[in-house]
Amino acid sequence: MLEKQRQTIGDNSTGIQVKGDYIAGNTYTEIKSIFLDLFELNFPKIQQIAQDTANERISRFLDDLRDSLEKHSSNINPLRFTDPLLQYEMQSIAINVARRGENSNTNILAELLCSIASNECTELTELITTESLKIVSMLNKTHLAYLSAMVVITQMSFTVNTAKDVDIELQKYLDYVSESNAITNKDIQYIACTRAIESTAHNYSDRTPYALVKIPELNFESEYIQRPHIIKYCKDNKLDNILRLWELSDKCLVGHYHLMATGYSIGSLNLSHLADKKA
Repeated sequence: MLEKQRQTIGDNSTGIQVKGDYIAGNTYTEIKSIFLDLFELNFPKIQQIAQDTANERISRFLDDLRDSLEKHSSNINPLRFTDPLLQYEMQSIAINVARRGENSNTNILAELLCSIASNECTELTELITTESLKIVSMLNKTHLAYLSAMVVITQMSFTVNTAKDVDIELQKYLDYVSESNAITNKDIQYIACTRAIESTAHNYSDRTPYALVKIPELNFESEYIQRPHIIKYCKDNKLDNILRLWELSDKCLVGHYHLMATGYSIGSLNLSHLADKKA
C-alpha cells in the first residue's frame, strides 16, 4: 500500500500526497485507495443511513472506473492520479456521485477521468475534459441523449456510402439516443446554460445531417439542398432511419444550436461503446 500524507488541493479540500517512490502495481487497487481516502477526508459527516447510501453509490462508480481503466489500460499513466489537479477532480466526482448516484452519469465521469489520466492527454484536452466533468453531473439522461443525438446528426459519418447502408448503420445510434425525443425547449435552454451547446447567430434549420451529405444517389450539391426531394426519396425507398434522423434534427433544433467542445466530448463518449457494435 502507498504511504500517504495529507496536502491541501484548493477550496478547503484535502488531497493525498505519496511519500517516497511511487511504484505502479495493481493500478486500479491503488487508484481506488486514493479515491476512497479523498472521499473520507472531504465528504462531510452524515447520518449512518445516508452514509451507507453514499458508500453504495461510490462503490458503483468505482465499478465503472475499473471498467474504464481496464479498457484504456495501455494508455493510462498511474502517476497522474497522485497529481493534485486530478485529485481535485476526483474529490468533486466523489461528492457528486455520493449526492446523486447514477443520476450523475457515472460511466461518463469514469471515461472523462481516464481521459485526463491518459498519456496522450494534451493541455487543451485536459482543459476541455475538466470542464466536461463539471457539466456532465448537471445533466439528466434526456440531456445526455440530446448531446449524443447532436453528435449523430451534425458530426457522424460512415464508411459506407449508399443510402440503404447508411440507413442500416443509423439504426443502432438512433435507438440509443431515442430518449432525446423527449427533449423540450426548456431542456435545450438549460443545456445551453451549461455551455455544452450554444445558440447559432443564424438559423440553419434546413441543414442536411452530416452522414447524408456524401450519399451519391441523393445527388447532393451542397449541405443546404432541397429537403422535400430527400424526404420523398427516403419515403419511396423505405429509408425509415434516415427519415428518423431528419425528424430528430427538427426536434433537437439543429441549426438553432451547435455543440461546444464540451458538449461534443460528452456526447461522443456516450456513444463510444457503439462503435464496434454491429447494426
